Amino acid sequence: MAQNGNKLSGKLELNWVNKNKTLIVKDYDKGQYEWVEPNDYRVSEVRLFKEREKFGENSADNLIIHGDSLNALTSLTKIPEYRKKYVNKVKLIYIDPSFNTGQMFANYDDQLEHSVWLTMMRDRVLKAYELLSDDGSLWVHLDDTELYHFKLVLDEIFGKENFVANIVWQRRAGGNTKDVKGIFSIHDYILVYSRNENWTGNFLNFEVDLKGFKHKNEKGYYKLRSLKQGGNASLRSDRPTMHYPLIAPNGEEVYPINSSGKEGRWVWNRKTYEQRKEEIEWIKDKKGAYMPYRRQYAEKSGSFPSTSWWKYEEVGSNAEAKEEIKKLFPEIEPFQTPKPEGLLQRVIQIATNEGDIVLDYFAGSGTTAAVAQKLKRKWVIVEKNEDTISNFVVSRLKKVINGEDKGGISEGVNWNGGGGFTYYQVEKSMFEVHSGIICIAEHSLNGKLAKLVATQLEYNYQPDNEHFCGKKGDVLLAVVDGMLTEGLVNFLLNSMDENKFLEIAALSVDPDLENKNYKNVKIGKIPVNILRHYARI
Repeated sequence: MAQNGNKLSGKLELNWVNKNKTLIVKDYDKGQYEWVEPNDYRVSEVRLFKEREKFGENSADNLIIHGDSLNALTSLTKIPEYRKKYVNKVKLIYIDPSFNTGQMFANYDDQLEHSVWLTMMRDRVLKAYELLSDDGSLWVHLDDTELYHFKLVLDEIFGKENFVANIVWQRRAGGNTKDVKGIFSIHDYILVYSRNENWTGNFLNFEVDLKGFKHKNEKGYYKLRSLKQGGNASLRSDRPTMHYPLIAPNGEEVYPINSSGKEGRWVWNRKTYEQRKEEIEWIKDKKGAYMPYRRQYAEKSGSFPSTSWWKYEEVGSNAEAKEEIKKLFPEIEPFQTPKPEGLLQRVIQIATNEGDIVLDYFAGSGTTAAVAQKLKRKWVIVEKNEDTISNFVVSRLKKVINGEDKGGISEGVNWNGGGGFTYYQVEKSMFEVHSGIICIAEHSLNGKLAKLVATQLEYNYQPDNEHFCGKKGDVLLAVVDGMLTEGLVNFLLNSMDENKFLEIAALSVDPDLENKNYKNVKIGKIPVNILRHYARI
């Protein structure tokens, strides 16, 4: 914070090593990362999605994407068909990233240095922010390790005024504290941010448990509690003024005498008794003596805003989540850190309505998608670990759609199956580096080049157009998988309307064209033209 005369100026922000750079993953398995400039071609590149499977009905509504989440989010924001469908359309983003605790779980890396973790998270939130609707919200599941660091990062991205809540989830009831040093942690946090200040979440439907409330009158269900004070401080000597006689229906005086015969006291003082004596019911004990009981009414069912304290009895625990996974996959070692379906049910019910889109780009075992499907929401999930995708996510969601998943929230929401999904793979980079020179990879040719180039240059891809594979306003795009000659330029010009403009991208260009000037034609050599486009973004 800078000081200017008697006034303070500047803003509160968190700084870390290489904050102004972007982090790319070179090898997930080996934990190899590289810091690069934000406009580096490896950051700017828009990877295509390769379809691996369609399953069920309306499969286009829901997406499973295998690959790095930064690549996947970039593609969702840049590829025209997905940009139109998802940018500013996602109602809820829920993520449960690695907590950076220094532990190692089988399914993901949880040993990331602070700067690496913060940059990795920041870059992905910035991309995901483009997808979030004006009335949308982001929910980030964390523990103490990075909570306070990342809240400052989210304040920078969303603005402090768009902080909604820090929810505390009791993830366990207790446990073996034998090896605990200090304080035994039994909770996680969920940071909630909205896209705009006027965000409001849905109220939760509250159904009262009427067990024990056996009586009913015009005010509702109630149970009877003795007017005699029990437990600690229940003797006359503890509260002398609360030992006084009451008049029973038969006219006899009744004093509070406890079971051992000692003088006790009432729960209410005289004044309270006079004000509330209509709530008293006189009941005879086994000896035929009248004793006073007070009515305790049950709370009424209804809709109420959520609190920021979520007990495991209400939304489930980590242990319950593991049991949910074990029932689905008894033959596989359960995912180490699943979240219970009840927890995601509450998040989704507060933040969305039926038909809204839910995004989770740290999908893990697929709980977010499973719950979203059961609650009739659309969803997109991204997961980088192929074993997690194959062992848990795809199989789990097939069970959900087929109605075979009877666990979790299924019974409570009367889930019997339905829906579908499309499973995509983020494709490999279209670039390779040879002797320090960036080139087009061999696998990017053979019919793929036109779509790749159109996507990188932000054209709407036109696969059915014989000559022009891309269109952007009045500008057409032609991609030449070979050498561009003057004859080919003239042919393309003759194939388009005079009032249009043309961009031609070619793997090589006839040197004779260097001296040619076309008033409505722009010629570029692949990949130099793409790299220059990235640099301008």
